[in-house]
Formats: sequence, C-alpha cells, structure tokens
Amino acid sequence: MTKLKFQKCLQASGFESRRNIRKFIAEGYFKVNNVYIKDPNFLVDLNKDIICFKNKKINIKLEKKSYFIFNKPYGVVSTLHDPQQRPTIKDFIGKIKERVYPVGRLDFHSEGLILLTNDGDLTNFIISTKNKIPKTYLIKIKGTLSEEKKRKLETKGFFLDGIRTNPLKINLIKKTKNDNSWLKVTIIEGKKHILRKVFKFSGHPVEKLKRITIGNINLKKTPPGQWRELEEFEVNNFKKKYDYK
Repeated sequence: MTKLKFQKCLQASGFESRRNIRKFIAEGYFKVNNVYIKDPNFLVDLNKDIICFKNKKINIKLEKKSYFIFNKPYGVVSTLHDPQQRPTIKDFIGKIKERVYPVGRLDFHSEGLILLTNDGDLTNFIISTKNKIPKTYLIKIKGTLSEEKKRKLETKGFFLDGIRTNPLKINLIKKTKNDNSWLKVTIIEGKKHILRKVFKFSGHPVEKLKRITIGNINLKKTPPGQWRELEEFEVNNFKKKYDYK
C-alpha cells in the first residue's frame, strides 16, 4: 500500500474532525510503531504500521468519501458537540453511517445549508478564501437598504475589524409590510458573523438569515432538520465548476 500523510489518513478514515486531529497530533497523543508523532505529514502504511492513540492501538480504515447536505433549523448549533448542551447537528444525522463533519458553520440563530463530509481535502478547498467559493443567503434586514449603501457594499465591500471585506452581491427580493426588506446576498468569504456585522454597521440589523447555496450546491427541497446525500453528478459538477483537483 502507498504510504499516506498521517493527518490526511486520519481525516479520510473519519477518525475525528480536521481541527481535532491537528490538535491531537500537535499535543503528542499519537504513536506510530511506538514512536510519538507530532508531524501531520509523517508517512504511514496502514498495512504495516501500528498506530496508537493515547497509548491504545487503533485500526484505521479509509472510508468511502461521502457528501451530504443538512438544512439546519434555527436554534441548533452547527457542530457535533456543544458544552452548553444545546441541540447540535449530531442530533439530526444519527442515520448517516459515515463519520462526517460540517464544512464551516452557521451561527445558532441562522438557518440553512450545511455541507457534511469526510473529505478533508474538499473541506479545506471550500473554506479557503483564496478559492473564492460563493455562498448565497436569504436575509431579512431592518429597514430598507439605500441605493448608495448597496452600491458601496457591491463595489467597495466594508471595513470590518480593520480589514476590508470583499464586495457583496445584493438583490432585493421584497419589502415587508413593516418596511423591512428581504435580500439575496452572495459572499466569497466566511468570516465569523460577517453578514450580521456588515448590515448592523450599515444601519440595518439582520433579523433572519438562511444560507441557500455553497457554490452550485443547493438545498433544493430539503426540509429544515432533514438531510440528503448528494448525487455523484452534484459533487462532480461542483469540482468541475470550481476547478477542484
């Protein structure tokens, strides 16, 4: 068997999330052939090497790469564990056999599309800002965004925490009876609470937020709290469109 990089091997097996795997390796929780390994790029042969985690032997088997989408409801944490004991994604995906992890996050008060996968390489590709994967949201804001503010956000972006954000793409969908507005907004970066911050500082706090697409992957008719496995053509179309290799 071809030797594999240790971190990628663990990610491909569904052992844990990428973040936790990196942490465990850095903190010296793993041994390979009785030698502590802190290099994520250390090469291992699963047919020959003995791998231990916290001094207990573990059997690493590479899982089939799987891809699911989940429609996160309001009031659910977009992780698999929550120290505050709030509802998490894990409460809804018990029937998924593979150990999958969310790609990016939505905050507790937001809804919509979350991609779940055990494909660590694709996860890194999507969350890396340099790849400019667009994410589209339906948001309800307080009041009406003026044409001047809309133009500035679409051409110059916004200064946030001392850094200018990338320009947004904004479309007005409709106004409500209370003179608030529903917008469709597309961004190509994933800073924490970025849309809530941008519109709050623009004078139009976000009242509701729902993500509907990541790249060309969309919710379709998946109900809140439900998930579906992506078809092979959906994954291939995404990889082709965004030049993933």
